[in-house]
Amino acid sequence: MTHIFYLFSFFTAFLSPFYLSAQTPTPLYASQSGFIAPLDIPLVLSGNFGEFRGDHFHTGLDFKTQGKEGFPVLAVADGVVSRVKVKPWGYGHALYLKHSDGTTTVYAHLSSYALPISEWLLERQYSKRSFSIDSRPATEISFSAGDTIGWSGNSGSSGGPHLHFEVRDENEKPINPLQWGFNIADSQSPKVGSLRVIPLDAQGLENRSRTLEVKSGGVFEIPSGHVRLAVEANDQLDAASNVCGVYSIEVFVDGDLYSSLFIDTLDFSTNKDMNAHSYYPEWKSSRTQIHRFTPLPGNRLPIYDFTPVVNLEVTEDSTMNISVRCSDAHGNITTKLYTLLGGSSLEQALESSQSASVFCPAMPSTEATLEDGGVKVVWPKRSFYNREIASLQVFSNGEFFIGPEDAALAKSFRVHLNDLEGDLSKLVAVRLSEKGIRMGVEVCELEGDLVTFSSRIMGRYKLVRDTIAPRLLPKFSATPLVSNGNLVFHLEDDLSGVSKVEGFIDKEWVLLRWNPKKKTAVYSASDLHHVPGVKSQITVRVEDAVGNESFWIGSVEMGK
Repeated sequence: MTHIFYLFSFFTAFLSPFYLSAQTPTPLYASQSGFIAPLDIPLVLSGNFGEFRGDHFHTGLDFKTQGKEGFPVLAVADGVVSRVKVKPWGYGHALYLKHSDGTTTVYAHLSSYALPISEWLLERQYSKRSFSIDSRPATEISFSAGDTIGWSGNSGSSGGPHLHFEVRDENEKPINPLQWGFNIADSQSPKVGSLRVIPLDAQGLENRSRTLEVKSGGVFEIPSGHVRLAVEANDQLDAASNVCGVYSIEVFVDGDLYSSLFIDTLDFSTNKDMNAHSYYPEWKSSRTQIHRFTPLPGNRLPIYDFTPVVNLEVTEDSTMNISVRCSDAHGNITTKLYTLLGGSSLEQALESSQSASVFCPAMPSTEATLEDGGVKVVWPKRSFYNREIASLQVFSNGEFFIGPEDAALAKSFRVHLNDLEGDLSKLVAVRLSEKGIRMGVEVCELEGDLVTFSSRIMGRYKLVRDTIAPRLLPKFSATPLVSNGNLVFHLEDDLSGVSKVEGFIDKEWVLLRWNPKKKTAVYSASDLHHVPGVKSQITVRVEDAVGNESFWIGSVEMGK
């Protein structure tokens, strides 16, 4: 049984001169100059650089826009438009400006662009017959610092109106924009929570089912043996309640520097390794930002300044004193102290593979393959970040479980299914929670009688045929025409998801501005790709990811 002892006199002695005299990290804030703010409103952040997001680190700053769209977005320095990117998802409407010093600034989730860009974009979309565009204007479009380049919005995968802003170096690597000294109030120190102690067995396997949570301020008894450590840490700024990410973490063990990391530059080619830096089981289940102190063997992130060469070992009847010092980009610091007391060792047998039909060791350097009951799973080399036990269990109802579910992957695994009966077309693999709730969908491919799909998330899956076409109808009434002359359609798909939207007026292609969040597709009358005052035949086609189609065809008298 674990015991906690509160020894206040011990901690008074533990505050050695080393903790009081340790060098304070230089604040990142205002280390560069030359940029103005991208918005002419009070600057409030809803997200910062290095914050955990989905399966990656956040690579910029999210500026709040008071819950509204339409604020002018300003060029932070003189620059030339190097890229215009429009997609239904992701950054939505984004603009890239190249500056004379080699840096690029990125402005994302815009509602619209300044006139020279919007005119070029509309012509490009019609010439390519595509809403999605990723291109550079052939004729140079330049802006001076302070010019309006567009207006703030909520496009793409944005969760609410805001401006996402990035700075990238000459190699397109994102840099923390707070180096440029934007006027953002931050007097709050980072919040550092409980330590996570992850036991290891003799082969270096993590027994995450026996991870211990250790609070600061006491002595905590743990089973002796080799361990890895992680800590819960996040930040918050003055003007908003949003949970943000920290800038640096330094760890000292018994007075000596054990590890340190600084999140000031990232790399898109390795950014999804955030899953390996986080304590993945809790990030996946509760979105708690827990930072590992040392990188796993397959972790390629460039954020680590100092790391140990061996794992920590807690011996029986010994104490290990751990200090975690966390700072934000404005130089606010929080230090927390933890003490581990080694208890008797415990059998570290892993539980994850006990119910599996088949399982095998898996390492970052090798391919792993398991096959059972007509299901074959292949993990390519460098899929795993650490040594793991890969597992597969096939159930009598046709569902199957791929594990370990609590391990992050650097690459997708591939599932091959044979000996299936019935119609094999339009199959999708649905990932289920423990309660059978749908958590995600992967579209299957058919190669002869072999059904395959790929995923980066392990867990329980079942195959389902998607035979229902997307829902498509006018948004507000029997006619798609609204008072401003636009055509507005509602579209959605419940399983594989909408993948393509096309519109035609009198058989000529027209641009439909597709917004998956609002489930709308809009033809703007201002495009003038119709004949005003006469009835036109409108055709809209929507296709889902497995090829089911829906059409809306009708006659509408278009206005000016």
